[in-house]
Amino acid sequence: MHPMTGPAAAEPPVGDGTVTGTRRIRGALRPSTLVVGLIILTGTLVLALIAQVVNRGSDQRLVNLQVRQAATALAAALPTSQTEMVDGLQVARATGSTAAFKQFMTPHVGRAGFASVSLWRRSGTAVSMEALVGARPALAGDGRADSFLTSIAPSPQLSVAGLLADGPAQRIGFAEYPPGDQDLVVYAETVVPAGHHLDVPRTSAFSDLNFALYLGRSAAPSQLIESSVPTPIRGVRSLATVPFGDTSITVVGTPTTNLAGALSAALPWIVLGAGLVFAVGSMMVAEYVSRRRTQAEELARENERLYLEQRSIASDFQQALLPDLPRFDGLEVGARYIAGTEGLDVGGDWYDVIQNGPRRCTFVVGDVCGHGLKAATTMASLRFASRAYLAEGADPASLLERLGHLEDLDDDTFATVLVGTVDLDSRRMVVASAGHPPPLLLSDSHASFVPLTPTAPIGVERARPEPLTTVVPDGAVVVAYTDGLVERRGEAIDVGLERLRSIRWRDGASVEEILDRLVATLLPGGAGDDTALLAMRWQGGCSNGHHSDARADLSNATGADRVGGR
Repeated sequence: MHPMTGPAAAEPPVGDGTVTGTRRIRGALRPSTLVVGLIILTGTLVLALIAQVVNRGSDQRLVNLQVRQAATALAAALPTSQTEMVDGLQVARATGSTAAFKQFMTPHVGRAGFASVSLWRRSGTAVSMEALVGARPALAGDGRADSFLTSIAPSPQLSVAGLLADGPAQRIGFAEYPPGDQDLVVYAETVVPAGHHLDVPRTSAFSDLNFALYLGRSAAPSQLIESSVPTPIRGVRSLATVPFGDTSITVVGTPTTNLAGALSAALPWIVLGAGLVFAVGSMMVAEYVSRRRTQAEELARENERLYLEQRSIASDFQQALLPDLPRFDGLEVGARYIAGTEGLDVGGDWYDVIQNGPRRCTFVVGDVCGHGLKAATTMASLRFASRAYLAEGADPASLLERLGHLEDLDDDTFATVLVGTVDLDSRRMVVASAGHPPPLLLSDSHASFVPLTPTAPIGVERARPEPLTTVVPDGAVVVAYTDGLVERRGEAIDVGLERLRSIRWRDGASVEEILDRLVATLLPGGAGDDTALLAMRWQGGCSNGHHSDARADLSNATGADRVGGR
């Protein structure tokens, strides 16, 4: 089954997946949106409550101030009545005439002042009324005149009798009995307004307040004198007391409007309205961002699926271009191909092992510069051309020379290639390099590079490489590789080669173990570039003389750990 016609190709494209996800989430708000809305609404309510508290506090302070001012004005007016009563009493005492008393007090009785003013004479526990101006006192009808007027002591302050019933109405009675040599007492009453109604003129300095006046030091309903609103007063209010003779008058005030101003009163509603608008706007933004994030996540998952699919296709294609390794008696062969982690394109790295005789084989390891289809097709051309030239009997040097004449190589394309021919019986290896890193030889826990003299890479210039012939010790391992194993960005390649040579090996390690160790040590996080590895171990018995000759031949060839002239 072709990769693009398999199950992965049947999945919906990115656009369809996004639209489907959008339709799926369109019907309900996301939890994150609800959380954002709840937080903003909670904050809005808190701010609105704070604004309300601040407004009520400002209103309360202004009410307290105005009620105290009203009480001060009332306290300033009360002594006037007391002064009029004292003056009338002094006239009566000075003249001894009740007519003079009446004449003096008449202007102060009626609509302008008292409801009645009377002059009483005390005699022991009884009193008698000497003169009366105005209506009959409610105190006389109440039968309390004797007890009240005889109980008061001479004092410069008023003696208040309290609220007195006058039919359906009420009066307030109070007496003045200043110290002196006569037993005369002046007593006056004022009328409590019908229904206890108090009218605050609009021209008054206190027209923005409603008041209730109570006799005594508390706002007891039974002691209500007058009020401009129904009592008891609720809400924002303030109390103040005014001295009134031997008792007090309690003033209760409440505002008729918001004293702090219309803006202060409307501020909680402004905050609430603005908060609701902000909450709705924020929820819309949060919902939009959340939905876009969901769509982005779906796109990311789809892109990841496509990336893995394309990477799998590239890897499968690359693996399809690589051959299956043949099996030889006396030669253990293993290979690895590690795809680069950067990008999805196929690469130009390859390895190949071709049998060209009963006990002979040739290995090829190469690396075409670049990635993509061009590098892959160039790699395939070089690989198949190598097989064709070897079938014609080409040796490693002539093979590389003939590869340089391929017409498939463009001016901007080049490749490094390592070719080696192995004779299993004599353990002789002939290798040649066209710009390729030297192979690593592992023998008796000793690692060294085969000292090749490489020519320029194929495609750079046409030259016949200089082959190197060496005898490989029995049990030795030759490792050929591409530069992805040792080359690192920003680092000289000699550093990577030394890192490879310095790896410690377990004696008797198999080819597969050696390859696994190379990959784990040098490519722990994956390869940054495509990497091809090929390892071969010579097996089988040989005489000690042959073994010694091989070691000597290798020692002469390598010149310690010299690497291709480095």
